[in-house]
Amino acid sequence: MSEPMFSLCGRVVNVYVQPGGVSKKTGEVFDPKDKVQIMGQIPLTEGGYKLDLVTLNVENGKVFEAVNGKLVRVPVGVYALNRSVGYFIPQGGKPSLVPTGG
Repeated sequence: MSEPMFSLCGRVVNVYVQPGGVSKKTGEVFDPKDKVQIMGQIPLTEGGYKLDLVTLNVENGKVFEAVNGKLVRVPVGVYALNRSVGYFIPQGGKPSLVPTGG
């Protein structure tokens, strides 16, 4: 993959499998999904930052288990959902370690 326009940088804080089940609204059966939670810093307009936790679907949770607790950068796509912004990792996107300088 060439260098992505958008990427997300943060610390991997959790990797888990969301169990499969049946949608209460549609009755459709859905498969389990690997997920990763990444905690990162969102800059504030007045300076400083706030922490934000982003949960993303991933193709293979084991790739992220290997970097659990580490600072990573992942390519992301961005979409609007109602009045919020959503993120996704494109197919084939993988985390890369971010040097911490210490």
